[in-house]
Amino acid sequence: MLRKLFSFLRPRQKAQFLGVLVILALSAGLTQLTPLAIEYLTDHVLAEQSIRFQSVAPILLFILCANVVNEVIKVIRRLMVEDTATYIEKSARQRATEALLKAPLSYFRAHMTGNIHGRLNRNLEGTSKLIKLLFMDFAPAVASGMAAVAVIFAKLPLLVALSVVMVIPVGTLIVLRQISTQKGIRVELMETKAAMDGTMVELLGGIDTIRVLDSTQRELGRLEGRSERLRAKEMKHHTAMAFYDCLKFINEAVFNVVVIALTVLLAAGGTISIGTVLSTYLCFTQLTSPLRELHRILDEFSESMVLARDYFAIVELPTDFSYRLPAPRGGTDPAPGELELKGVSFSYPEKPEVKTLDHIDLRVERGKFVGIAGPSGCGKSTLIKLIAKLEPYEGHITIGGVDLDGLSRAELAERVALVPQSPFLVADTLYENICYGIKRPVSRAEVEEAARRACLSQVVEQLAGGYDFQVAEGGGNLSGGQRQRIALVRIFLRKPEILILDEATSALDNTTEKYIQTQIEEMQAEQSTTILSIAHRLTTLEHCDEIIVMDRGEIVQRGSFHALKETPGIFRDMHRGVLK
Repeated sequence: MLRKLFSFLRPRQKAQFLGVLVILALSAGLTQLTPLAIEYLTDHVLAEQSIRFQSVAPILLFILCANVVNEVIKVIRRLMVEDTATYIEKSARQRATEALLKAPLSYFRAHMTGNIHGRLNRNLEGTSKLIKLLFMDFAPAVASGMAAVAVIFAKLPLLVALSVVMVIPVGTLIVLRQISTQKGIRVELMETKAAMDGTMVELLGGIDTIRVLDSTQRELGRLEGRSERLRAKEMKHHTAMAFYDCLKFINEAVFNVVVIALTVLLAAGGTISIGTVLSTYLCFTQLTSPLRELHRILDEFSESMVLARDYFAIVELPTDFSYRLPAPRGGTDPAPGELELKGVSFSYPEKPEVKTLDHIDLRVERGKFVGIAGPSGCGKSTLIKLIAKLEPYEGHITIGGVDLDGLSRAELAERVALVPQSPFLVADTLYENICYGIKRPVSRAEVEEAARRACLSQVVEQLAGGYDFQVAEGGGNLSGGQRQRIALVRIFLRKPEILILDEATSALDNTTEKYIQTQIEEMQAEQSTTILSIAHRLTTLEHCDEIIVMDRGEIVQRGSFHALKETPGIFRDMHRGVLK
């Protein structure tokens, strides 16, 4: 796990670890200088009959300098560790974001968005904390403890020294027992909190419906039940922690008495000096202080390891099929803008036995306008997802004579534009949202012309700041129609070979929809754009060259708008309002 984390580092940060290890050893040595200096002060300076400040001052200055230098190098160590930890967190965030953005869509159908977000945040904190715990808590505690043990064995008889350091195995046994009884509780609490994060995101996403249905109290009651179960688990954990902390304190208190008793007896017998009594006690406190924190360190380290493992489970998600590098090809496409589907079938991985699409055959010549109609759940939206290479499928789809598997995401983005019913907007300026995803330089004149064609110009004039208007997350400060117009502006800028409209004008009024439809048809004539359009409002498809009608994953009717509305079947029923 640590090796995987260290792979995130640049050579400079890897070299810093050697510096951290040197600093740890130096700091541990400096820590022992204070007990030794006090021993010398007690036995050699204070033992004199006449004590002069000039004799004490150098030792005091030495103790001060040793402690100041120790703190300075601790600051250096901390900055080096923080630099490494923050770099790991930054790199980890980038890798996790890339992994999620390239993960199969089935992963998001199986996990709540809020849950993923909560998990990722905690995992990032855990991976960063792992480094900090190792080099700012655990390693310093071990280093200073080892140095203290060395001084104790150097100053005391072997059997006495062994008796003194017995505080370590006894304290460790208590800690191990504490860890074994509390094993998994932190992870359980973490997962419970992640589930509650998912619930909160779900509630906030449906706040309009909750208010309309006046179900606030119902949701509060549901959340209160989960919160109470979480609180009960936390209290059980805190009770156990308090019990073991008490045992550790008793262990420390007993050995405190043992150390004082043994060293005083040895000093009374002349075996050791009074100064050795003081230095031994000070070294003993340097043992018990990190031992007191050992459970916290190991417990948090264990939790961070769990978070790090969960983080790598996200990072190592399989990459979506659409990001596989296609085989190299040469020459130009034989029929740019042409679309063909042969024997295309699809089932969602969650329900492989259910055919959402079943052996679809469809050929659309360049520059044609094809409408797609059918009742809800017939497979319309799934069909266009396959054309946009969003889901794996059986059969063959070709664009411009090139199999979809032979087109990279970048090539596909240049050729195919998809305008969904609910456009994706980011928290940025209106201008940046309009230009989102366009890789070439875009002039203001182009944007203004595209905005005019999508009926957005008047909206821009009414917004504070015009094109510099700050769009809220998800376009929350814009109407549904305004959001759809922004998405339509993008297509007039992109001028794709193939344009897919999925209820793209459903939030527009009839007048605006007809104007934009005219502009789209003009673009179609200018650029020979191939258009596929899904629409529940069938009048939107009136000027299509052909309409395909789908039902239960199959194409059941084909023809012009006027022919289909007079032919018995699903389309006529939908046109007459009999079937939805």
